[in-house]
Amino acid sequence: MNNKHIKEVNKWKVTGAGLIRWLGLFAIMAGILYIVIQFIHPSDNITSVNSSKWVMVACLTMAMSLFSLIGIIGIYTKQVEETGWLGLIGFVIFSLFWLVSMTFSFNEAFVLPLLTNDAPKFVEGILGLFGGNKSEVNLGIFTGLVPIAGVLYMLGGLLLGIATFRAKVLPRLAGALLSFAAVVTLAAAIIPHPFDRILAIPMGLAFIWMGYVVWSAGRNQGFH
Repeated sequence: MNNKHIKEVNKWKVTGAGLIRWLGLFAIMAGILYIVIQFIHPSDNITSVNSSKWVMVACLTMAMSLFSLIGIIGIYTKQVEETGWLGLIGFVIFSLFWLVSMTFSFNEAFVLPLLTNDAPKFVEGILGLFGGNKSEVNLGIFTGLVPIAGVLYMLGGLLLGIATFRAKVLPRLAGALLSFAAVVTLAAAIIPHPFDRILAIPMGLAFIWMGYVVWSAGRNQGFH
């Protein structure tokens, strides 16, 4: 086997560092989508639910949640030893939020549009959960799932951000931004919906920043 062939084989060799690098790329895409979605999201009313734009944005949100989940795996794995138990707890909690987010987005894209005629009050109740409006019908598990998701988002992002700040593997300011982005959502209590969507921008920037660092740090590793 000549040296040229060996180099070609090594070029496509899969390594752990290379996989982590590409996970960073998912974090970048998640951050971009997270910001863009806030500016194109249709109004939260039953008329919008029947539109193709609503389904498109819900599908994009589903993709964003999946990319976020994959991305934070890379962000956490990049600093797994340095973040310790705090990083692990933050990672698990934050991951659970994105799983819940995917569930909501799936329902928004493929379930709610089917119920606008048969159960309009239920649809309006689900939409009202994000605007703080009280539902006229029983929404079942969704009533409790929204505040739980909020806690997962804030606590998971806060802990993972603190762990990142302490680990000093990724930029400490990026970790601080992640923690800030998580807790600033508390301001949604005083900012009316849908203007509170602007609170998602810091989180999107944190994902882009950390994802880029993870991706660029492994530029010469991985599939090489």
